[in-house]
Amino acid sequence: MKAVDLLIGGYGALQGSNGRGIELCTLHAQTNDGTLHHERLLSDVPSPSWLERDRSSATDTVYAVLENSRGLVALRVDGDHETRSLTLISCEDVPGDGPTHVAVAVDDNGRKHAITANYVSGSISVFPINEDGTLGGVSQTLQGNPEEGHGPLPAQEGPHAHWLLPLPDGRVLSTDLGADRIYIHQWNDGVLTRTGMVRLASGTGPRDMHLLPADDGSWRVAVVDEWGCTVTVLQPDADDFRILQTVDLAAAPADQAASLAFIAESEYAERSASADTDDTDSADYAGMAYVGLRGSDRIVSLRWDGETLTRVSSVFSGGGRPRHLCAVGRYLVAANETEDHLTLFRVDENGTLATVDDLPIGSPTAVLPLV
Repeated sequence: MKAVDLLIGGYGALQGSNGRGIELCTLHAQTNDGTLHHERLLSDVPSPSWLERDRSSATDTVYAVLENSRGLVALRVDGDHETRSLTLISCEDVPGDGPTHVAVAVDDNGRKHAITANYVSGSISVFPINEDGTLGGVSQTLQGNPEEGHGPLPAQEGPHAHWLLPLPDGRVLSTDLGADRIYIHQWNDGVLTRTGMVRLASGTGPRDMHLLPADDGSWRVAVVDEWGCTVTVLQPDADDFRILQTVDLAAAPADQAASLAFIAESEYAERSASADTDDTDSADYAGMAYVGLRGSDRIVSLRWDGETLTRVSSVFSGGGRPRHLCAVGRYLVAANETEDHLTLFRVDENGTLATVDDLPIGSPTAVLPLV
C-alpha cells in the first residue's frame, strides 16, 4: 500500500460545527510511518455525518446521510487521485429525524437498497437503488416501538436507531440504542421484514456493529455498547443470535463507547517464510479490534483469536471525542470530532498503536477509504 484516498465527512454549520462537506485526503504509507495530507473539498453537501460506498461494474457511488436536514444523497465517484470528483446525482428526503447511518443491502431478488438508521425517530427507512446508482423514493419505514423502546437512562427516553449491518447470510441487523435491542430483519420478495430481536442488558445502549472472522470459517458480530462501555459478541444461528461474550472496556465514569475497527493479524504481523499458510493459520481470522471511548478520549485495544476478545491496553485517541475509527491496511485513522482533526496510528507487530501523524479537518465523523 503506497497511497490511499480518503473521503472525510463531518458535522457542519447546521450542527454548530466546522465541517465543510466531504473532503478528500490522502494517506501516504511509508515503511515505518505514514502521513496524512489534505487535498481539497469535493462536495459541500451539509453535515454528511456518515458515508457509504457501493461499487459495481457500471457505477461507483457514495451515499451520505445529511443528519441535520433529513436527507440522503447519492454522489458519483469519478477520476483517479489527481482528478477525483464527486457529482451529486440523487437526493431523497428521509421520513425520520436524525439519519445517522446508511448501509447498502441486497434483497432476495438481487436488487440493492440503501437503508438509513434514523436516530431521533427511532426508525429505519429503505430506499431502492437504481442501476445507475441513483436513489428511488422511500419504499419502507420500520418504526421502533415507543411503548417498549426505552431504557433506564435519560438518553434512552425512546427508540433510537443508530446502525445497520447487512450480514453475509442476507439478513440485516439494526441497533436501537434507546431500547437496548438489536433487531433482526429478513427480505421477503424485496420487502424488509422484522423477524426477531436480541435483548441486551438494561442501560447497554447498542450503537455500532461490525463483523469479525471466526476460527470455524464463519463470522461473529461485535456490538459496541455506548452506555455500557462494553463490546458484546454475538454468534448467529438459523433464526436468532446467541450472546457469546461481553467485554468491559475499563471506561471512565463519563465515557461513551463509539466505533470499532478490526485489523487482521496478517496486516501487521511479520510471518516467516516457513510459517504454516494452510486454512487453519490463525492469521486468517486473528487480529486486533480497536474501540473508541469518548470522554476520556482513548482507543481500547482488544485481541481477537477467532472466538474471544481480550482487552489489552488503551492509548490517547489524539483528540476530542473519537467518533469513528477506520482501518486502512496496517493503519488506523481516528476522527476526533470536537477537536477538528484526524489522528493516524501505525499498528505495530504486537498490535499496539503508535501515533505517526495528525491532520486538521473540520469536525470529522466518518472516514471512507477509496480502495
